Amino acid sequence: MLEKLDHALFHLINNTTANSWFDAFFPVWTDFFKSSVFYYIVLPLLLIAIFYKERWRGLGVLLGSGVAASAADFLSGSFLKDIFERARPLNSNLFEEVILRGPAAGGFSFPSSHAADAFAVAAFVTSFYPRTAYLLYPLAILMGYSRIYCGVHFPGDVIAGALLGLLLGKAFSVLIRFISKRARGV
Repeated sequence: MLEKLDHALFHLINNTTANSWFDAFFPVWTDFFKSSVFYYIVLPLLLIAIFYKERWRGLGVLLGSGVAASAADFLSGSFLKDIFERARPLNSNLFEEVILRGPAAGGFSFPSSHAADAFAVAAFVTSFYPRTAYLLYPLAILMGYSRIYCGVHFPGDVIAGALLGLLLGKAFSVLIRFISKRARGV
């Protein structure tokens, strides 16, 4: 039952919602954080803006979000995928229906590491800066949607990755607050 729903939602997103704007945007967005534009332009500007506005606290939150995302990526990509061994859409019984937009992803599908990473960052940062939720959660949702639209994940993979990222992001924020209080002697 859940697998049929997952496949139906995949078909809806990957096939039915297809249009030229999505075809141009989502293949770029899905791996934007791995691009040279992000690393050499967006990230340095983000670091400067955060330091200018929030000083060391802001950079600490940014660093902490990177640690949370790295933990989510490791847990999803190097541990859970090997346990569940779920085939990606292109390697499943739906392969004839899959529209692949961009390079084929390797390895297993469940849970989505992209979704886990994006939601870990959103959950961690919004724990310290709640007003950023209006920006970060929609961006994380777009990341998850892009993975389905581009044909490399099922919706269930993305939902599981999002839940994993939320859990780890919140857990890391609680841990950082605890360590910070202990270090200050509070």
